Amino acid sequence: MRPAPQQAAGVQSLMRMLRILFFLFFTLIVAVFVYYFIFSGIFRVDEQNEAMLLRFGVLQTRAGENGNSPILQSGKWYWSYPYPVDEVITVPANKSVSVSTENTFKAWVAPTGAQVGGANRQLRNGVDGYLVSGDKHIFHAEWVISYRVTDAAKYYLNFYDDNDTPEDIPLLNNDAKMMLLRRPKRLRGHELIIRNLLANAVLAETANWNTEDLIKANRTVEGPNGELLTERIEEGVRKRLNAMADQLELGIQIQTITLVGMYQPPTAALQAFNQVNASERNKQTAIQNAEAYANTLLSQANAARERIIGEANAYNEAIVSTLQAQAQYFRAIQAEYRANPRTTLTVLYNNAVQELLANVPNKYILHHSTDGNRQQLRLQISQIPEERRESSGPASIGGTEPASAQAGVGGNGPAGAPAGPAGP
Repeated sequence: MRPAPQQAAGVQSLMRMLRILFFLFFTLIVAVFVYYFIFSGIFRVDEQNEAMLLRFGVLQTRAGENGNSPILQSGKWYWSYPYPVDEVITVPANKSVSVSTENTFKAWVAPTGAQVGGANRQLRNGVDGYLVSGDKHIFHAEWVISYRVTDAAKYYLNFYDDNDTPEDIPLLNNDAKMMLLRRPKRLRGHELIIRNLLANAVLAETANWNTEDLIKANRTVEGPNGELLTERIEEGVRKRLNAMADQLELGIQIQTITLVGMYQPPTAALQAFNQVNASERNKQTAIQNAEAYANTLLSQANAARERIIGEANAYNEAIVSTLQAQAQYFRAIQAEYRANPRTTLTVLYNNAVQELLANVPNKYILHHSTDGNRQQLRLQISQIPEERRESSGPASIGGTEPASAQAGVGGNGPAGAPAGPAGP
């Protein structure tokens, strides 16, 4: 039997609707696939990162500013096929990465942060970490390295591993489990290699230092030209670690290597080492005080020396100037004497008498008369002081003349003879 016309029309309408729905669903699927295929592959590399493109696990190269390079440059947009055809690996580029030795060279610390054992407990071999100095003393220390990635290809393909799942912990023995629990997270790949290399460099460098230098973290060494140089332990560790990193081609640049705090002896010997450190500090303080005192004395001596030298130079110049002036004066007098000897001698004599009398407060003039009798005339040329005037007053009242106002006559007469008229 054939279906009725109404039934045939209904079936046809249903078929058309199903075809339309199928077409719409197919179009939606194709659009989603095209959108996913085209737009999901667009990505941008951040400024702080570098990226690499792997196609079926093979590193791809792209054209860049420096030619073809496997490194996708920061700050640019790229396109890739969806996973699993292409895979984009992002690696930190300009960001510094820090790795610490943590408790590798310290006494074991429980996960709760409390140190196992008392303050004077002994070290346990295989459990506690430590370093050995060149003079065979034990120390604890922590080091931190900061680096940045310079070659993302070497960093990722050779060493990097982003799988942090500790799947093999149950296969480890008890000691290995204990060592693993000492870390806040399990490092793998590149960071683990960096930490192990840092530990090796620290072990090797510490073994070449003695106890006194390790406590100070520096020592005095002889330079290539015989000069004395100060070497820090960080410099030695950096040199060793740079050599290892260059040999392994890690693709990183070491920025800083830092000793956290200082080298610490075991807790059982901490008190004795503190006493040694206190003695060393007192020694350094005494040396610094002595050097400061020596510098002060040296400065004072230099100042006194300069003053004495200055005074001597000034005195020397004054003496030389005086002698030169006297020599010039003598030559002038000599020339005048050769021209007029009598006149020159008279002038020199008068000048000498004038200079001599200028220094004498009382002057006495002796005059001889023509008849051979000596006449003495005493004159007070200088001013009479007030005290002498007062003392001479009573004597004048008594009728006695002052000696300075008397004039004596006679060659052999007594000194108290009456005074005659003074001669010219």
